[in-house]
Amino acid sequence: MVERASKNKIRGDIQRKTEEFLSRGGEIKKHDCGETGEPADKPRARSVFVSNQPRQTRTYINDVVSAIDSRKKKPAKTASKASTSAAKRRRKKVIYDDFGEPLREVWTEDKD
Repeated sequence: MVERASKNKIRGDIQRKTEEFLSRGGEIKKHDCGETGEPADKPRARSVFVSNQPRQTRTYINDVVSAIDSRKKKPAKTASKASTSAAKRRRKKVIYDDFGEPLREVWTEDKD
């Protein structure tokens, strides 16, 4: 199992390694704010995050939501009340045991 080090332990390790580096003759160079390591006589390199692919068009969320909402709306029924009352509709009914756990599903025909 890998043991995780605390932040204080990590800071101490970094401090110890820095002091060891300096004691062996290493030096730390300080740079001014805004100074870069890129050569001034050459043009700046392209960013790593820029791709050569064309920019994709965006889909606005309002259009997507309205399309989903329009599919959810059910069309109004045009059949008369007399013809629908005589029609039978199949429904799925769940049969439960004594403990409330579902046992099976059966199809029953109900009148509307």
